[in-house]
Amino acid sequence: MSQLSTLFRIMIDTVLPIFVVVGLSLLLGRWRPLDINTLSRISIYLFSPALILVNISQSHLPGRELGLIVLASIVVCILLALSGSLIARGLRYEPALASTFILTAFVMNSVNFGYPFIEFAFGKTGLESAVAFSMGQVLMAYLVGTYVASRGSGSWKSAVTNVITIPMPYAFALGLWLNVSGRTLPMPIVQASEVLAQGAIAVMLIILGLQLSHAQLAGRLRPIFVATVVRFGLGAAVALGVALLFGLQGVTRQVFILEASMPAGVLSGVLSTEFGGDPEFAAATILVTTLLSALVLSGLFLLLG
Repeated sequence: MSQLSTLFRIMIDTVLPIFVVVGLSLLLGRWRPLDINTLSRISIYLFSPALILVNISQSHLPGRELGLIVLASIVVCILLALSGSLIARGLRYEPALASTFILTAFVMNSVNFGYPFIEFAFGKTGLESAVAFSMGQVLMAYLVGTYVASRGSGSWKSAVTNVITIPMPYAFALGLWLNVSGRTLPMPIVQASEVLAQGAIAVMLIILGLQLSHAQLAGRLRPIFVATVVRFGLGAAVALGVALLFGLQGVTRQVFILEASMPAGVLSGVLSTEFGGDPEFAAATILVTTLLSALVLSGLFLLLG
């Protein structure tokens, strides 16, 4: 019982600050008309690449373990994206809804929700594994996610064009090279990247609040329910299988499964807004899964312990 009460306290400490920012952004969006598309582009082309570059280049995990966790998280995302695609096709969702449904299946909130949760639960050791997981997950979110979101309203050619023109994969490659080689960028670039990285999470939460200010749940309850089951249930099941396949043990295994079971990521709404999906469905699914995450993650944490 003490474990459960402690975890609920952790969840409250983690969730409430997130909802304060989202709630203020929601109220602002209803009070003053704001351009969500501009904020989404700023997030995609400035803040997010800086966040990836800083996290990867400054990671302290041993190279082999870092690579193993990143590869395992990529496998999880691919399996969840394929599963989401099959489910969306089986339920005959229209293209925009289908693309966003797939996004919510494999784009989890591993950073601005996962990081504080894991750090409270496992300390700095667990946070290192969480950062490694998010490296592969965020990379796949931008590569596969951009393609999936673009397919919701355009051709495969435009989807491929969007994938190769976003800066996140290049930031990932540069950060990994810096980490392995021990080299550093010029100090002004390092400082600028750190400033932008610090703003990435706040901007994503503001975008979520603005999306929620226009979100409509009516007529969407069934796909939201399905997306919630997929995000939590399938996410945990797939992560457990992949963790066993890659031989992940101890805290690393626990963190890996918990990170894969986080609520739907804000990035699914950002990509839907920018590249053509259903951002209102994304926002509603993010809201529902985040609200339910306290109960779901509490139970999963106790099971893994």
